[in-house]
Amino acid sequence: QPSSRRLYLCRHGETDWNVAGRVQGMTDIPLNPNGRSQAAALAAILADVPIGLVASSALGRASSTADAVAALHPGARRLVDASFNEMNFGSLEGEELRGGSPRREEYEARLAEWEAGRTSVRLPGGGESPEEVAARALKGLRELGALPPLAAAAGGAGVPSCPRHVCLVAHGRFNKILLAALRGDVSRASQVAQGNTAVNIVDIDEGGACTVVAVNLLDHLRAAAQPPA
Repeated sequence: QPSSRRLYLCRHGETDWNVAGRVQGMTDIPLNPNGRSQAAALAAILADVPIGLVASSALGRASSTADAVAALHPGARRLVDASFNEMNFGSLEGEELRGGSPRREEYEARLAEWEAGRTSVRLPGGGESPEEVAARALKGLRELGALPPLAAAAGGAGVPSCPRHVCLVAHGRFNKILLAALRGDVSRASQVAQGNTAVNIVDIDEGGACTVVAVNLLDHLRAAAQPPA
């Protein structure tokens, strides 16, 4: 429909901390060589989409991935906004959570609380809660114009000016929380899968109603890995 928006919500490419299983959160870790190749594959799969705005988090791994997308859309506006930064993991940042790590048990206890509906519980050491991440994510989308302002969503003036096709490059846990929030239940965030450079597609109507069309699309990575004929 002419008044609808389509959001291409993507995750950043791979980093060395992803490979090591270390929690990144707000720690600014750059893409590794494989991550840069993944970003190029993501850009290629989105090349024919009429994207008018490429937005990203302010963290380098996401902004570099978004820059690769924007390079194939020279007419699109480019925006960097800390509203789309990864969840602050507090004292868990830098920790490896594989195997029987004591910090893994601590994190899994938090996940269990969130899945039980206690989504206002924060991560230890000054970390965020899912509710806080969802609030800033939705606020950021309203400021982009991808979502209508709250008054408009309740029957006000409608959606502010915004391109119909928007690409937002962010982060794994951030994307899980945002997608769950758009579906109406933040407690279900952990059920959402997000690989590196995953593409999620969300349609947004003029009243702000959201339809999640696709989640965790990774065909571009499989295509890039195919040997030449």
